[in-house]
This record gives sequence, C-alpha cells and structure tokens, in this order.
Amino acid sequence: MSKNTNYLHSHSGIERERKFPKHLVLVDEDYKNMFLDPKLYRVHGKDYFVVSILEFVNKGGVFKNFSE
Repeated sequence: MSKNTNYLHSHSGIERERKFPKHLVLVDEDYKNMFLDPKLYRVHGKDYFVVSILEFVNKGGVFKNFSE
C-alpha cells in the first residue's frame, strides 16, 4: 500500500505510464476483496489489481497520482 494511505485509492501515475484504458484503474492488494473480478497486475515486483473504474467510484475510491 502507498505510504501513509489507508483508504481506497488508484495509482494514476502507473496507469498513465503503462497506457491503461480509461475504464480501468489499479488498486492495492489490500482492497482486492472489495471488487467482483480483480485481475492481478505486477509492477516492479509489487502486486496491484486492475478493476473497473465504475466499480471503483461506486466503492468511494479516490484518484491519486501514485506511481508506486
């Protein structure tokens, strides 16, 4: 999880760098159980999960420009 961040958030920096489709976001592993069909996505040996942006917003997710 991102340093000192303990709420549902995205990793927009990674999404932009990896040219993610706009309808998907990356979330930390700690939040994967909140989503219906999270897909594992590894970046530099760290596990993230790809989820639908609609589901992310409906769960109260916050967009952050995190690149780690």
